[in-house]
Amino acid sequence: MDVAATQLMHIDSQQLMEQLAGSPSPLPVVKPLLAELLENAHQYFRQTLDADILVPHRAQQIDVILNCLWQHQHLHHDGLALVAVGGYGRGELHPHSDIDVLLLCADEDAINNNAESLQAFITLLWDLKLDIGHSVRTLQECSDEAAKDLTIITNMMESRLLAGDNSLLEQLHQRTRVDQLWPADAFFNAKWQEIQERHKKHKSSEYNLEPNVKNSPGALRDIQTISWVTMRHFSKGSLQALEDNGFLTEFEHQRLALSMQFLWRTRYALHMVAGREEDRLLFDLQRDVADVLGFEDDNRQLGVEKFMSQFYRNQLATLELADLLLLHFNDDFVKCGELGDIIPLNEHFFLCNGYLQLNDLELFAREPSWLLRVFNLMAQQPDAKGIHTNTIRALREHRHLIDESFRTNPEHNRLFMTLVRNKECVVRELSRMMRYGILGRYIPEFGQVIGMMQHDLFHIYTVDEHSLRMVRMLRQFRFGEDIRERFPVASRLIHRVQKKELLYLTALLHDTGKSTEGDHCINGGDIARHFCRQHNLRPTDSHIVAWLIENHLLMSHASQRLDLNNPEDIHQFALEVGDQHHLEMLYLISVADLFTTNPKLWTSWRAEQMRQLYHNTKAALRRGLANPKNKDDVISEIQQDVYDRLSAQGLSDERIQQLVGEPGDDYFLREGADNIVWHCSEIHQHGNSNKPLVSIRQTCDNEFEGATQIFVFMKDQPNLFAVTTATLDQLNLNIQDARIMTSEGEQNAVDTYIVLDENNQPIEDQQRLETIRATLEEALSQPDEFTTIIMRRTPRMLKQFEVETHVTMSNDPMMQRTVLEITAADRPGLLARMGAIFAEFGAQMQGAKILTEGEKVSDIFYIVDEMGNPFSDVERCEDLQEAILMGLDEQVEAQSAV
Repeated sequence: MDVAATQLMHIDSQQLMEQLAGSPSPLPVVKPLLAELLENAHQYFRQTLDADILVPHRAQQIDVILNCLWQHQHLHHDGLALVAVGGYGRGELHPHSDIDVLLLCADEDAINNNAESLQAFITLLWDLKLDIGHSVRTLQECSDEAAKDLTIITNMMESRLLAGDNSLLEQLHQRTRVDQLWPADAFFNAKWQEIQERHKKHKSSEYNLEPNVKNSPGALRDIQTISWVTMRHFSKGSLQALEDNGFLTEFEHQRLALSMQFLWRTRYALHMVAGREEDRLLFDLQRDVADVLGFEDDNRQLGVEKFMSQFYRNQLATLELADLLLLHFNDDFVKCGELGDIIPLNEHFFLCNGYLQLNDLELFAREPSWLLRVFNLMAQQPDAKGIHTNTIRALREHRHLIDESFRTNPEHNRLFMTLVRNKECVVRELSRMMRYGILGRYIPEFGQVIGMMQHDLFHIYTVDEHSLRMVRMLRQFRFGEDIRERFPVASRLIHRVQKKELLYLTALLHDTGKSTEGDHCINGGDIARHFCRQHNLRPTDSHIVAWLIENHLLMSHASQRLDLNNPEDIHQFALEVGDQHHLEMLYLISVADLFTTNPKLWTSWRAEQMRQLYHNTKAALRRGLANPKNKDDVISEIQQDVYDRLSAQGLSDERIQQLVGEPGDDYFLREGADNIVWHCSEIHQHGNSNKPLVSIRQTCDNEFEGATQIFVFMKDQPNLFAVTTATLDQLNLNIQDARIMTSEGEQNAVDTYIVLDENNQPIEDQQRLETIRATLEEALSQPDEFTTIIMRRTPRMLKQFEVETHVTMSNDPMMQRTVLEITAADRPGLLARMGAIFAEFGAQMQGAKILTEGEKVSDIFYIVDEMGNPFSDVERCEDLQEAILMGLDEQVEAQSAV
């Protein structure tokens, strides 16, 4: 059917009644009709993307079907009515929306006398696979429930007759008049509370990896709430009614209408793609929805990223207008124009009931500097509730005055820096500036990243939201009592920074470079230099902001990739940092950036790695970059410390020598004295047993910055790493780090694994720890019989990403080993598959750094060949790389099907 050349399908009620009369059952008549109706609408949508026509059209056609079925079932008696409520009552139906109906009965006798027929009618609708939501109530029950239940009174407000006794609906409307049952202030306050709870449920942020088209802040439900409040007061719930009554300007009316249009189009496409009622933009649906709506990939952005950015920007605009209207309603409907408490602030502004109001709405036109001053004024009022609707409108109507001349005005630059330097309310006012469209105009590069998102599982917020959260995090380091235990180093260091505004500027600008092509760190540094010069910062201050932005990923990457106990690695990192001041500033920025990118990925182990890198680098800087610590000296110090501590436990020199053996220099550097003493003590207690030794403890005593450490000691075998990682994977443990050693003389495996549980927390439950220990012992007792092929359910969101597998090999001449770097899609069993490949090629593991970033893993393995040397044969290296590529791709494909 060429829908472009035909009308949408319209059901003829008379023809349908004739078909129903001639059929033994309604099912073979109505089912094909519903399928044709849906397919016809889908074809129309694919060609026009016009949900404004389709949403009411579907409701109209369902009206016809239900009316005919009501008559066919002989339910057209006095005292019975079929009433549409909810979204269907408004005349809106998306492809798979619930069809909410009320079977309205005059009284209990009407229910009892027609119970069988009513049940048969509902059963018929279920058999037709219609998404029916129904209730059966008497007039009295409707009245009673509407008086105490906000949802029910709202449904009654939007109810309309589909079939049956029309007088019943008239009685219903009389009995459930909202102005009689719900006073203005009670109705508004209840709706306001409903909004707050819904926003909180959806993380109190318009930004979410999988936003809800219906219920997220700034989505359809916010617009519907406005409609309900409007209907309560004007008997009409349209946007036109708001404009007619002076609550919306023509521009605001058009903007809300466009928001509704976009959200309807998105929701229609989402239902169509999902084939069910689905209001969450799930990761596995986002690409398909973007494709249906015509968003295409280009060199800079994926089509799905363009679509989601538009979605987030639409949410922001809708939320701004929704907030404005609700504040307006609060003033006019609840407070009824009462001035209340008035506190003059200056000749232009006063606080009325906690909201900032203008004396003269033309102030911004006469003195544009007040477009910034107003937020400084608000920052001086920490107890203020917000900005009054008239003031918000005035800001929005004059924000076009923020042009290049405005941005380069020294007085305006001073005002902005005054806000950033303010002691209180910095984030609150920056967020308000963004919401009202001021911040994006004042800093155009920031405006370009508002709503920008990356389609991955690592970045869970849009760039603008992440940046503001990062500023807030830095403020919390300074003022937050509740986070000092979780971030002890950052909470201490923040007080050593004299110019904290430099940190806030760094956070605000650090990702602005993503708006242009190229390395966003370098781009961001250039943007920062220009911004700092324009705002008259000292050259040294400009340098530190630009340097921090250019290097804001340096520390988090180094903490995952360097050997943090190797003085040579630490010295190299210290050379890049330069001095203690840069180190402290970089640590603060790195922690705030990583945590606010994705709090779930800020694991206790990552926290400990960052802290260890900071402390070790601090020690190197104190020693002096021209006087690096000698590796041999470090090893000697560790060996002496181990000897002294084991001697204190009563062990003889001979026994200590037996226990320590000849593990090689790497063992001392990578494990440190504390772990080595633990290892030796455990081996001593294990005695001459031939069983594998498995010992478990926490990496440190700090609850918030640690992990669980598993120590394995036994005779080395080729597939030991594969068996161990497979076992840990089956136990739902996430490996963060692996230090794999083989003693040079005894050929014993001395392996340490750092793990977290499925929630990325250390394991503290003693019963589970014992299960882990026993399971590992059993698997390692007969490693040849243990399967290393893992088949475990892959999380839904991970399946949506195709990450190309990359393998690179290089030799480290200093450490005399091969460094193998892997990037691949995150799937269960990858480490075990790597271990099996290493065993096949005779590669001996010396260690691994495991890093999971959202949907992908970036792992580093340190290996040597059978002779303990780096891999050097070119052909063999190529074969190993090819085997890894094939093996990991097979694992990803197999796991994606689970």
